[in-house]
Amino acid sequence: MAFRDYEEFIASLNANGVRYLIVGAHALAKHVRPRATEDLDIWIDRTEPNARKVLAALRQFYKGVDVSYPVEKFMDPENILRLGFRPRCIEVFTDLVSQLTFRQAWRNRVVGKLDSVNANFVGLEDLIQLKTDSGRPQDLVDVEKLNRALREVKKSEKRK
Repeated sequence: MAFRDYEEFIASLNANGVRYLIVGAHALAKHVRPRATEDLDIWIDRTEPNARKVLAALRQFYKGVDVSYPVEKFMDPENILRLGFRPRCIEVFTDLVSQLTFRQAWRNRVVGKLDSVNANFVGLEDLIQLKTDSGRPQDLVDVEKLNRALREVKKSEKRK
């Protein structure tokens, strides 16, 4: 899966009104700076109306091919949909190991660009929470960088 696929997938989500957030290394790149990654991580709101929109987006992304994926899978907190193969794949999560809910994170989202398309990114403080909660070694390294960025943001807000 090439980077162009990332853009096309996000464009399909946008066109179908899907409530999603980019998390993981691409969100890190939005707030701090890029680091190597093998995938694009997307967290979706696991409501039934949103799940139906995700299916419509998948059909659009696959140019109308029947996806044959039950809508219930997008409401199952244990489900992860993987499109493509590493080192270039898209992973769609219905839940993340965190105290943070999708609804909370959605309120704090940041709209930005993923290459040439508008995209919804998890906010800086919420990304810190998600990465802290995951506890993975790489995520804890990322948390240090994100906390530095957060301190800079707060300093600049005080100057205003």
